[in-house]
Amino acid sequence: MIKLLHISANTYPLLNGKHHHTKNIWQELAKGFDEYHILARNETNRYNYSKEGNIHLHLLPRLTKKSKIFFFTSFFMFWIIKKYKITHLLSQCPIVGGFTATLASKCFRIPLMVEIHGEEYFRFLERKSFIVKIMKYTFGRAKKIRSLNSVMTEKLKHYNIDKNVVEIPNRVNLNIFNKPKRNFEISENIVKIISIGRFVWEKDYLNLVKVLNKSGIKYQLILIGGGPLKKEYETYINENSLQNNVTLIDWIEQKDMIEMIINSDIYIQSSVSEGMPRTILEAMALQMPIISTNVGSIEGVLINGKNSLIINSTNQKELIEAIKKLIEDNSLREKIATQAYKDVVEKYEWNKVFELYKDEIKSMKYENS
Repeated sequence: MIKLLHISANTYPLLNGKHHHTKNIWQELAKGFDEYHILARNETNRYNYSKEGNIHLHLLPRLTKKSKIFFFTSFFMFWIIKKYKITHLLSQCPIVGGFTATLASKCFRIPLMVEIHGEEYFRFLERKSFIVKIMKYTFGRAKKIRSLNSVMTEKLKHYNIDKNVVEIPNRVNLNIFNKPKRNFEISENIVKIISIGRFVWEKDYLNLVKVLNKSGIKYQLILIGGGPLKKEYETYINENSLQNNVTLIDWIEQKDMIEMIINSDIYIQSSVSEGMPRTILEAMALQMPIISTNVGSIEGVLINGKNSLIINSTNQKELIEAIKKLIEDNSLREKIATQAYKDVVEKYEWNKVFELYKDEIKSMKYENS
């Protein structure tokens, strides 16, 4: 019997509650296990347990909006491991939940995989703090450390974290993102630009709007994601009379989002801080011409001039030049978009990556068992 406990500080609804895309991921991963348990936080301050097939969802009271509280509440996993005889552990974070999982791994003598998703962990590693000690403790005792690509692996090596690192990339479901862009012509001399991501400082969307406003380019920009900086964006848009140029969308059905993407001309990732966003892979799957900043581990997937145009983060001149370059060169737009689609099919297709993911988890053995 192989029983996995997946540990996440995120908040989720019940399995039979409102739909969320993460549930699709759980369903796919669960196919490789006799039981697939998830320990996470509830959207409310109640404990809930729900089961669907071989998926068991244990939701702890949220208590606070910030996930830091999970550092303490995650000790509930000891009860779950003992009751359900868990055989493998998977933690999304090496700090919040990951530290507790490390202790549980040692106590119950079961293997642990720890994942790296965001750039914030590398910012932590630049400091000398208690958090760094926790991370190093977790990394040093995890059976496997998941990296998303070769660039992220090299960054881990820079901090002397090179033991048991395995590369398991993000993936994209081509059964959902199955309408690749076919027409690369830009009509009416207006370039349609789109980006998907939370309205937070890391995405640097306000800078993107300001750059476009001053560029002289005739454009329409759609930003989808919502978030705490929406009011700030709206203030700038209203003060500069850009209501006809910029559209902000908090949430949209996936099928409608796909239509908006492929009906646009350019996909832009303007982040100043990033790990490796899945939205990039989704844009690649839709055969979109992509411009992206060179932050985080993005260059482990995107290659300048081959499947995208890469620019330096916060360099406004480079951003404008890249947009104009794609506007003026139809063959370049089609070339990088076509290669991006080929790369997704070859390297990041949903089923291929999930098989690798499950094999890496199931092959773990506790070193002293």
